[in-house]
Amino acid sequence: ILADMWTVDKRYLNADHFVTQREFNSQYKLRPADNAILTDKDPNYRVLDLSVDVFNDSHTSYFHKTIGGYSAAKLQRYQDMIDYFIIPEIQNLGNALKQSPTLSSIEGSLPQQKALNMLNAKYIIIDPNSAPINNRFAYGNAWFVKDYELVDTPDDEIITLKQIDPKESAVINKEFQSIIQDKGFNFDENASIQLTSYAPNKLEYKTSATDEQLAVFSEVYYPKGWNVYVDGQPSELFRADYILRAMIVPAGEHVITFEYKPQSYFMGAKISAISSSILLLALLGCIVFYIIRYYKKKN
Repeated sequence: ILADMWTVDKRYLNADHFVTQREFNSQYKLRPADNAILTDKDPNYRVLDLSVDVFNDSHTSYFHKTIGGYSAAKLQRYQDMIDYFIIPEIQNLGNALKQSPTLSSIEGSLPQQKALNMLNAKYIIIDPNSAPINNRFAYGNAWFVKDYELVDTPDDEIITLKQIDPKESAVINKEFQSIIQDKGFNFDENASIQLTSYAPNKLEYKTSATDEQLAVFSEVYYPKGWNVYVDGQPSELFRADYILRAMIVPAGEHVITFEYKPQSYFMGAKISAISSSILLLALLGCIVFYIIRYYKKKN
């Protein structure tokens, strides 16, 4: 059986399917544009690489958090953002380049690219061998908005998002009305919110405001596991602008923490540990039983 399986398996998985570590690393050489971007010490931002096939190339993702990259499995809402916003905005940038291939022509079109700015596309690579474009119109990791609009359906969210300025206002579905209803925000122009620590499963922000504020975060809303805390106390998280996270930030100075703790994972780990313990105790019980039985028979 071993000989048969070995020879058959070698047809599908053999030495030709493996590369050395050196060969692997050579695929991901740092380009001048990458080196320039990596000097930025901001804990979190995204890169749009127009020098590759944006949604079918993973090389940029080796060094940066990107707008594109490839994944066979993605949230439907993010795919909707790609179809309705990101692809048209990439086309807009391409048209600007064709009409006038200068830095000023690209920068002139950046304020209109709502989705890219919402997703904090801080750098745009046009030529990998040249310095990237620093998108000074990107909204950053989080921002406070002046007001919001409640809508009924996901379609309404998309339509309204096309009509508003996301830097100034937020679109919120009525499913979150109980959290935000009767809220009238006194927008504080001097309020601040800053990302101070980033990890894939934990983010920390510092906030300061004289009044309660409505904050939008440039992070994808995913309620199945993500929790938010204000100074260590649980708070409420909801969705804004079709795909992003939002919350009400209390007045004063606070530390906001996002932490990914999916209940299903921790519950599964507990069940697994209990099951393993039961099996181990049962095994030990059997061993003790047969030892006692053996000595009883011997005597």
